[in-house]
Amino acid sequence: MKISLSIQHKSVFNIDRAGIRNAVKKTLAHNGRKVSDPYEMSVVFTGRDEIREMNREYRNIDRATDVISFAFSEGEGSQFAPFLLGDIFICPEVVADHAEKFKTTFENELIFVVVHGVLHLLGFDHNRRFDRERMREAEDIVMKELVRNWTGRCEK
Repeated sequence: MKISLSIQHKSVFNIDRAGIRNAVKKTLAHNGRKVSDPYEMSVVFTGRDEIREMNREYRNIDRATDVISFAFSEGEGSQFAPFLLGDIFICPEVVADHAEKFKTTFENELIFVVVHGVLHLLGFDHNRRFDRERMREAEDIVMKELVRNWTGRCEK
């Protein structure tokens, strides 16, 4: 498995590369993928302006977000590259904002958005209530293994 990690934007936040790789592998394993298979994906850390532009261009939402995923399993030609999962872009500044908002640590919130992003690459979504519940359940299963005392994301 090849996981490319790239930091395109200087950040004051500590990025635990081993923790990110572990979160990716656990998410894949919990969703029926063999980590020994030659999957490829990238995790790119970017700035608030850059992720806002991506969110505006690809989702028509004009605000910065914590994570945005681009699955290679979607679109023309995807059947020819079954092990190319896609790219996940993460904005550490928004992750820090959300960590404060949801009363957790930056490290735990970062792991959460990695799990969330990988699930999107695997076809999960949260546009409809049923899909959102299914995705939250999948996130919680992985997060309980990765984060001690995980009780779920308190978004209410």
